[in-house]
This record gives sequence, C-alpha cells and structure tokens, in this order.
Amino acid sequence: MQKSRRRFRFLMAGAVFCSAAIAAPLAFGQETLTPGSFKAYASDEVEPRMSDFSGLAVPRYASLKFDTVNGRAGPSADYPVRWTYERAGLPVVVIRESNDWRKVRDPMGDEVWVAASQLTEKQRTAITTHSGGMHREPKTDAPLAARFDPGSVVKLGDCGTVWCPVTAQGQKGWILREHLWGADPLPPTPGNR
Repeated sequence: MQKSRRRFRFLMAGAVFCSAAIAAPLAFGQETLTPGSFKAYASDEVEPRMSDFSGLAVPRYASLKFDTVNGRAGPSADYPVRWTYERAGLPVVVIRESNDWRKVRDPMGDEVWVAASQLTEKQRTAITTHSGGMHREPKTDAPLAARFDPGSVVKLGDCGTVWCPVTAQGQKGWILREHLWGADPLPPTPGNR
C-alpha cells in the first residue's frame, strides 16, 4: 500500500499580532515556500460551465472545511489517497465534479478528488504567496497591522484591482492582490456573467 503525502501543514502562530507572523510557512516534506512554489490558475485547461451536479459554476473557488482532508486519485473512497491536507481554510479551485466528489487544484498546482462534504464555499479564503505586511489601509505607506510569510491563509473580502481586504486571527487589513493565491477572478461561466 502506497502511503499518501501530507500537504500544507501550516503551524499557526499563537502570539499577539502586532508585527507577528500570521503563520509559519513550512509544508510537510517541503523545505521552504517561495513565490514560485504557487501555481497560477490555468484557465485554458478547464472550460467554464455550470455543473449538472451542483448547479454551480466550474471552475470556482472553495476552501477545505476541516483540518484534515484526504485528496484521492479518483472520485470515490476506493481510490488511494494522494495527499492529506492539514489546513482548514486552504483555498482550492473546483475544476470538475461528480455527484459527491469534486476535483480540485491546490495552490501548488496538484489536482486531486475531494469529497464534496469536505469543502466549503461560505467563506472565501486566499493564501499568501510572498512575505509581506498586512496594511491598515489600502496604501503601501500605511502602517502595518501584521506581517506574514508565504503560505498564510487569510479570509478574503471583495478585492479591488490592486488591494484585497483580509482578516486573519482577528486582525483586519489589506494585502496586495498580487501577493494572494485565490484572489484572482476566474473565467466567467456561460449564463453566469
């Protein structure tokens, strides 16, 4: 039996926020995360459409509902586990569906099948791709509310063209959109523009 690999095990910093890191960025089995580690969404590989199963747009963003979620090689529990994700809130892109399963692309570009019950779309999240600061206002010279490392998961508000309002561990602020995976718009779905 082949053992699954663990993915995205981020340790949350328990310290107070002022200038503290939002999360430690190391993933199990990976030495460091760099901006080049994160794969941009490749829209030309997935034709935008409305799903016959959920009635929702595909592709679309979702996030992991639980701290431990298995990503499988196919759409049933009979398939082997390829990844074990250990990070509630991790954003993914739903790129295909069956009745009870969703094929997702994670921030590293890998694609696996996850049970639909393991995903949520109630709160939009993003993951930081660079080290940087969460600003108190959407300006580069604004004071910092916190600092973050690549791999920090944040709750995402409605982004503008340059800045996104975010929340992490009770702190609210603004992060440059280009420093977030999961903040870019997905291709419009026919009938859902």
